[in-house]
Amino acid sequence: MPEKPTDQLRQLLERHPCWMLTELAKALGYAQISVRRFLKQIGYFRSYSDNGKWYTSRSQPVFDRDGLWRYKAIGFSRHGSLIATIRSLLDKSSTGLSAGELGGKLHHPCDGVLSSMYQGGRLDRIRVGRAFRYLSPQSWINRRQRVALEARQPTAAAAPLSAQVAVWVLVECIKQPQLRADQIAAHIQARRQLTVSTESINSFFEQHGLKKVRI
Repeated sequence: MPEKPTDQLRQLLERHPCWMLTELAKALGYAQISVRRFLKQIGYFRSYSDNGKWYTSRSQPVFDRDGLWRYKAIGFSRHGSLIATIRSLLDKSSTGLSAGELGGKLHHPCDGVLSSMYQGGRLDRIRVGRAFRYLSPQSWINRRQRVALEARQPTAAAAPLSAQVAVWVLVECIKQPQLRADQIAAHIQARRQLTVSTESINSFFEQHGLKKVRI
């Protein structure tokens, strides 16, 4: 009885963990569309690196706590694509991650895809010092990350507002007086690409005897 192509495929993947689709098609003697079907039947992962051109069997990776596995220079993720993997790493981080930190975890440059994800609303970011720190777009995780970042920088959190930022704070407060300090800070971040701490906003209102906007 002829050997099933899925059995042949399993043997190839056991012999060598990572293959490109063209190589698998050549080794099996089938068209690429058929090999894709066989891969789906046995279960597989595609690499998040190298534009997803590498395939491995579902049973091959031993993922680390971040859901990552590497074979030589090829990166695989339990979460699938590079974009999905970055989202997962950001969701798990207590204070977000910089491009350098993400690149270090993934062994893969991330600057281009991070800019694209931010422009598409797939993640959030704030400037911390000279670099951006990337945050989860999920509101409850995002707020927790922002609070944790402020706690790490107590001196900067109480810095006085510049005249321009004070105007923006007042505009937000007049337009939507129900907003809390953290919400005003989030609006300014989204519209002006500028990080303002909730403590600085609270101090501004207290200093001028306007009102207190506590979290």
